[in-house]
Amino acid sequence: MKRNKMDYVQYVGGILILTLGVALSSKAGLGTGSLDSINFALASRTQLNLSIVIVLMAFVAIFISAVIRRGKLSFKTLMTAIFMGVFTESWVKIIEIITVDTIAQQIIVFALAIFCVSLGIAIYLRPKFPANPNDDMIVALNEVLGLKMGTAKLFIDIIAIVIALLLKGPVGIGTVLMTVLIGPIVNLINSIINKFTPSSIEAIEKSVV
Repeated sequence: MKRNKMDYVQYVGGILILTLGVALSSKAGLGTGSLDSINFALASRTQLNLSIVIVLMAFVAIFISAVIRRGKLSFKTLMTAIFMGVFTESWVKIIEIITVDTIAQQIIVFALAIFCVSLGIAIYLRPKFPANPNDDMIVALNEVLGLKMGTAKLFIDIIAIVIALLLKGPVGIGTVLMTVLIGPIVNLINSIINKFTPSSIEAIEKSVV
């Protein structure tokens, strides 16, 4: 598949926005996404850099996907995990300057987090580069067990939340809200983006090139 500059802009830009959302969800203090909660918990417990934990957990996800498919390990999704690890840790450090003292501020930051995560997912998946290993587990469950994508995601989220609770990760009402809301918001954003005519999309791509 031939790539152009717009593909790479969407891929990297989407991951940047997505990881900003992850960092903001942590800052809001209402609970992070299910799998993100595991990463933050392990980083806190092991004192390892968050980026390293994210990449290590990506290897675990790759192994699980291989077991589900009963096939060989596929590392094509690892690059996305590396980007997400580096960008998430960078955003966490950058937004340390933000002060969140009141419930109103928590809600505002968390709402922005959900929007960024949803927008980032919608954008970075459009060029059809390999998704991150966590999403590949969902695809594997869909391919092998025939589970609907939403059902497969919910199944993984529930397991992840239980593990995060055992690790005393940042699980809260925000975790539940992100689990329930992100999918529909991503679909809404995609529907809005798809309203662009082919000529409009081509014009945007040419402006980037």
